[in-house]
Amino acid sequence: MLPSLAALSEQRQAQVHAAVAALDHARSPVPPHLLPALAEPALRRVVEDVLAASGRVLITWPNGLISGYDDAIALRLADDGLGILPDTDRAVLALILIFSVAIPRAEGELPSEAPWTNGRPVPDEQFRGCAVKAIQVEQSVQRLTDAGLVRRVPGKGLVPGAQFYRLTKQATTFLFEQLILLAEPHGSLADSIRRRRAHPYRATTSEASRWA
Repeated sequence: MLPSLAALSEQRQAQVHAAVAALDHARSPVPPHLLPALAEPALRRVVEDVLAASGRVLITWPNGLISGYDDAIALRLADDGLGILPDTDRAVLALILIFSVAIPRAEGELPSEAPWTNGRPVPDEQFRGCAVKAIQVEQSVQRLTDAGLVRRVPGKGLVPGAQFYRLTKQATTFLFEQLILLAEPHGSLADSIRRRRAHPYRATTSEASRWA
């Protein structure tokens, strides 16, 4: 047992375990006031210790908290082939993210800090004429919906699903940059992303100097 958890009474240990279970199974961020272990800073640190022991982190949203994989662990799982979507599903999801998140953000409709689940609904008609056949789109949407990666807004279309709450800030930023590179590969923003990735140390140093 983790030292920070073992130091607690049985009742407080139970509160920590209840909070971890809620964070891992919730479909959306959990308001801290609903659980003692999330409302109390000292217990919340123990919750973070328990999550860290299994490669997960606490992710904060304006409306609550939820758990997700640590960035390094997520990369390791991907390297092992775990959690990788089939090519067709990736293509369909990419289209949804571009039209639901990337374009609305570029147009100022979706604030950069807003959850992607608040994206602009993408109507089914948006997929007409794309390289993926209609039956494949339908099958992919069903699989993505089952996985919580896509949600249908009745009468409007598709938006990113609740699983996007579980992405860390770094993972969300990286994914958004990938959308930029995909949607406008020859634009100035894409060029900036490629330059920064080619010289990560220089970009980090430059960024730090801005705040010194």
